[in-house]
Amino acid sequence: MSKGIKHTIFDVAIFCFYCAGRVMRQRPKIKGRENLKNIPLPIIFTVTHDSYFEIPSLSKVYQALKPRPVFSVMAKKDFLSGSYLSSNFQGRRSVLQWALWMLDKSGIPKCFFKLLNVSTVNRPFIENTLKKKDEIKKELSHQINHFKDSVSQGMSTLIFPEGTTWGFGGLKKIRSAAYQLVSNTFREYGKKVYVLPINVKVDRLLQGYKDVFINVGNPEFILKSKDDFNSYIRHRLMKLHTITFSQIGAYYLKKASILSAQTKREIILTKENLTAQAERIVQEIHSRVQNNTLPAFDVRLIDKKYLSKKVGRFIKYCTKNKYLIEVKEARRSKIYILNRDKVLQQYPAKLFRKLNPVGFAANELTSLGEKNIEPLFDITVPVDMRESGS
Repeated sequence: MSKGIKHTIFDVAIFCFYCAGRVMRQRPKIKGRENLKNIPLPIIFTVTHDSYFEIPSLSKVYQALKPRPVFSVMAKKDFLSGSYLSSNFQGRRSVLQWALWMLDKSGIPKCFFKLLNVSTVNRPFIENTLKKKDEIKKELSHQINHFKDSVSQGMSTLIFPEGTTWGFGGLKKIRSAAYQLVSNTFREYGKKVYVLPINVKVDRLLQGYKDVFINVGNPEFILKSKDDFNSYIRHRLMKLHTITFSQIGAYYLKKASILSAQTKREIILTKENLTAQAERIVQEIHSRVQNNTLPAFDVRLIDKKYLSKKVGRFIKYCTKNKYLIEVKEARRSKIYILNRDKVLQQYPAKLFRKLNPVGFAANELTSLGEKNIEPLFDITVPVDMRESGS
């Protein structure tokens, strides 16, 4: 297949992902766009991966690339399973679920992914637990060699270095696929393969559209030992973290829930109270970001009108998902009782993000170092409390 045809296929695919993002009400915002100009090739895009929701927004990265390389994608097995869409993009609407199932059954997505150079790799830390270790290592080595040969011929690659969406919030362990591609290609072919780190954060705990923050680092050739390489990639991705309002609001609810459990009293919240607290916290975070003690954040939160809208949508999300219980009283417009048990509920890593998204978002923020975050959240002043059950 000629390069021209491949580029046409990629352009069509990217447009499809762009349309999917619009349907899913995503609003991608790229920081570090200058790092996508005149990129060295071949290159490995190392992208954080909390869920499949944010993948359509990555189309904005491809559209901003110059030059636009044809690349392969290192993905988990179900990309080519024939049930990728219906198993990973389940909606609450039965019509959508049926449509995705029918699309999978048509075989179109599977063919489409193959045309996009999607290749699957075994993840021994997740899958194939019944296989022998030697068999797993042999399969994985063969799969990595396939990517290495492609890279040596100039093909770029997209990798999700964490290897899984399972987790409790924050950056997960960095796996060694990128290291193997960079070091083996340089050792065997003398070809430099550059690494471009990208951290993606979704402002997901808001009713309605979702802002997707894509922070792009500068490309770099990294030649280190495996442990040092993985540690360095992790460090760079952490520096590209974007603090969203969902993380701020979620950690506030978590701190308030801990206080409620300690005092055995219910926490009473209003939009006015939560907005006032958010304004104070945002100013503190902004100061830390300017001093380079915290990474990037949604700087528009400084605008009080913008922040107030975010608070309102956050409250709607939390009310809909039972994190806040609305109580109507004659003397007050709307007050909310914090459901501390739901906020503090724990689940296994495989289920935590789906079953407790507030807890997940709170942990995203504290992954930056709780000693840096906790002092910004003084929950005791001001907060309303009452005896549980009163």
